[in-house]
Formats: sequence, structure tokens, C-alpha cells
Amino acid sequence: MADGPSIDLEASIATGVRSYLPQERGTDYRISEDESIRSICALLARFLGVLLSNADGWSRYAWVDAISPCTADQSSHDSLLLTGLVIWMGDRSKEYKEPFSALLQISDNSPTTLNYILHFADADRGLGKCPYGTSHDFPYVPVERWLFTFVPGV
Repeated sequence: MADGPSIDLEASIATGVRSYLPQERGTDYRISEDESIRSICALLARFLGVLLSNADGWSRYAWVDAISPCTADQSSHDSLLLTGLVIWMGDRSKEYKEPFSALLQISDNSPTTLNYILHFADADRGLGKCPYGTSHDFPYVPVERWLFTFVPGV
């Protein structure tokens, strides 16, 4: 996307990833309590909502509410692999959750440049099949086919 709000969100996500990557995490580390990851997830939720607003198969009445983190792995000095569950509202005001995976890579040359691959929703399961209050086995049971995939410039 090339519009202003998404560029601002991309830059904010890059800044968040840049500050998260060098942090030391102890044996008592809990991802759900990590303010850096929670901040990145909040920005990713907004960004995903912007991307979905133009995607085929997404209702204009639905919206992304939040992303609850499951795992955060530093795959290299400049990359973060984040998995989680997207909490979203359907067009009948019902809450659902869907699997989410993000590979976020920052640039060594620019503090605000972000490369990403965002995956959302299990294509085999279908959208809106898992109400918010029910259990979900992702990421322990991986998604084979994603319903939505977003990369820069596409």
C-alpha cells in the first residue's frame, strides 16, 4: 500500500520491531505480558485492518479488533517471526478469532523501512468459523493454506 496511513503504520511497526529485537528475555519471559510485543500487535491489527479493507473476501462491515500474540521468534538480527490470533468483529457484531503469522524484517539502512509477509485466516477452515470464546490450536497445529497473504507492493 502506498497511502499515508499505511506508510505511517509500517514505519511505526518497523520502529517497534527495531526496539524489540535486541532485548534480552529471561527464563520467566511471558509473551502476553511483553509491552513491546503488545504494542507491535496493536499496530499490526490496525495495519491488517487497512490491508483487509481492500481485499476480496473481506466484508466492508467487518473489522479487526486486536491481535493476541502466541509466539515471537527472532529469526535473524533484523527479522521477527510473530504468530497470534486475530480477534475480529463480523458484520453481525459477532467476535471471531483467526490465525495470524507475520514475518517482519527491518532495514539496516533505514530505521522506518519494513519488509513483511502477513498471513491471515486458515483457508481450509474458512473465515468466521471459530467464535472468540472457543479454543484454538494455532500455532501448535500449523496452517497449511492461508486465506489472505499481504506483502509490500502487492
